[in-house]
Formats: sequence, structure tokens, C-alpha cells
Amino acid sequence: MTKSGVASEAVEISRTWRYVMCATTVASCFGIAVLLFEVVTDFTLMALLLAGAVLLAAGVAWMVLAPIGCAKYREYRAVVTAPLVVGIGVALVFSGVPDRLAWWLSEDSFTRAAQACAKGGATWFGVMHVDNVYPYDGGCIFAIYPTDGGVAYFAPGSTPPSGPPRPYEHVYERFAPNWYRFSTPIVHD
Repeated sequence: MTKSGVASEAVEISRTWRYVMCATTVASCFGIAVLLFEVVTDFTLMALLLAGAVLLAAGVAWMVLAPIGCAKYREYRAVVTAPLVVGIGVALVFSGVPDRLAWWLSEDSFTRAAQACAKGGATWFGVMHVDNVYPYDGGCIFAIYPTDGGVAYFAPGSTPPSGPPRPYEHVYERFAPNWYRFSTPIVHD
């Protein structure tokens, strides 16, 4: 007992609470893993929606379970784990680590394909999913939808066209030797 007359010892942790909190943490890990997969591969919007739904459900469950765990069971480690996982995952996404990792794993296969620049549809290059490949502006375009952009290769000694953005024309930004990210802005006069 403390001076206020409240017991300071925690109650034995309920097995149900422990299992549900563990499931919440596992769901958070799964949601972050799917989110990182989507960021790395740009595969499908459905993966992003799945990750969001799983993280939302895990967050709601955590908001119910966390106060019970802290107040009744004095179990802080289990309560902190899920937000820590989510925080690290979100920090990774915003730091650009998944994009750099994806490019590092895929650059060789992109370069081989860009040198031939054979027109084609949806395919994988390394760990990155590309929806369309075609020659354009003197380079080779790898379109990644639904972003209205992607990556473009220009052979050594050549550069993409530059100038003010024109409606529905690619705008290029260099990110590696001979490689550019492009977007297609909608510019109206």
C-alpha cells in the first residue's frame, strides 16, 4: 500500500489481454511490412489500402488495450512495442530508405533493360514493378503507375529535354548517373 491507500503492486496479467496485445503487435508489424513492401515495389494501391486498414484496426485495439495494460497490469513493455514498430516503420518510409534500397537492388536489371529499351508492358526489374517501358525524349522510360511518373535512362553523353513544364510532358530530375526520376505534371496556361 502507498500513502494514498492504493495498492502499488500490479495484478497478474490476464492471458486474454496478453494474447490480444500480442496480436495487435503482430498486426502492426504486418501492416508496416506491407507498407514498406508497397513503398519499395510500387506494386499496387490495394497493398497500401490493406496496410492502412490493418494499421487502423491495430491502432484502435491498442487504444483500448494500452490503458488497461498500464493501469491494471503495469505492463509497459507490451504497450510500447506496437507504437515503437509503427514509429520506426514510418520513419523509414519518410527517410527514403526503402526507395534507396529498392534502387540498389534493382539498378543492374534496369540498366540492362534500358540499354536495349524494348517496348513492353508490366514487368518486374529487380524488386520494382514497372507498368510500361518505351523509348521517349531520346531515353528509355520505365513508367510506374499510379504515380504518373517513374524512372528514365539516358545514355552517357545525352540528357533529357529541359525547360519550363509543358502540359502533359515529362519533367526530369537526376538521381543517379544516367538515371532520372520523371513526373508528368498537369500544367494549364
